[in-house]
Amino acid sequence: MGGGEQTNFGIGLKTGLNKLEGDLKSPLFKPFVYGTVTYNLFEYLSISIESGYSVVGSKADSANNVPEFQTIIIPYEGHLTFSFIPLGKVNPYVILGGGGFSWNYTIDGKTPRYDNGKLKKGYDSFFKCGGGVEILLNKSHDFYFNLGVTYRYSLTDVLDDIYSGDENDGLIDIYGGLTYYFRSSTRGDRDNDGVPDELDLKVEIKEDPDGYLDHDGKPEGIPPVIYATGSGGQVSAEEDNEPPVVIHHPIRRVEEGRDIKVKADIYENKLKVASILYRPIGFDRWKVGNLKNVSGSLFEGVIPSRYVKKQGLEYCVVAVDEAINGVGYCGLPKLPVRVEVLSNPKMWRIISGTAALLGWGGSGYLILKKQR
Repeated sequence: MGGGEQTNFGIGLKTGLNKLEGDLKSPLFKPFVYGTVTYNLFEYLSISIESGYSVVGSKADSANNVPEFQTIIIPYEGHLTFSFIPLGKVNPYVILGGGGFSWNYTIDGKTPRYDNGKLKKGYDSFFKCGGGVEILLNKSHDFYFNLGVTYRYSLTDVLDDIYSGDENDGLIDIYGGLTYYFRSSTRGDRDNDGVPDELDLKVEIKEDPDGYLDHDGKPEGIPPVIYATGSGGQVSAEEDNEPPVVIHHPIRRVEEGRDIKVKADIYENKLKVASILYRPIGFDRWKVGNLKNVSGSLFEGVIPSRYVKKQGLEYCVVAVDEAINGVGYCGLPKLPVRVEVLSNPKMWRIISGTAALLGWGGSGYLILKKQR
């Protein structure tokens, strides 16, 4: 999870509505709130623990001799989260897990007793599955919004105090929430700005991610002069004594075997050529691709998937004007942008799909199954 940033721990809060999936014909939706702590094992798999407070219940049903009641449930649980698109702004996921919970059946706020005098409260356990989407909220990749659905199948049939119909009671909840991921230092990147120490000109100071010379790990100010590409002679070639200005936000992490679309805003009145230089890490020769103007100052190009190998990739964006006053760039052959490549994305999507099939298929069967 975490949209692809190198983070380990996250904390979250989610709230929503849940209802009892048991023997009642018309259970009520009731509120719940959970707190979550998440640890990312790696991009496609994380483990979480949750606890919170929820209430389920129903109005009185005199025809079936059911009083108005509320059952208070306090869960303590864990689950695995399988991500489908961990580097995307929108990441679908599926969860599988289980845990325990305490429950307290109440009528008018009081806990009644069984015929043997024992209070109608206790502890039990459950399995759960669910799914949802995680949506990136900010550029620093630390705040995410979650929206999802979870089904919990308990190993008891007492939550509604009815012992016929479904074999065991379950809970269905619909939730939304926020997750904050703490940034953790990546090995070989002391200031955690995405630039490896071997390429970082200021290893103790973070790069300012504004798109201007973000490849070197050293914060720079905004360039003093930006000439609009195609400005219709706003600045003559004689007056243009500055090299092109390249504004490009480096790509830090990608999946193996996929094309990489490279975008850059290039500001220059008389642009001669704009290119991408790229190569898999460990290769000597640079490949060259063109950046094409798509609108205004925006240029785009593609690094083909066959060069996106698991050992990683490095690339540069360069631009030269007709007056040859210098080179505008983000990355140079001796100081390139370094890209981490995640391996086996197809395998992990198959694993995530299998988890979804098992969890949701099993949940559907248990919800529809009736006691003989």
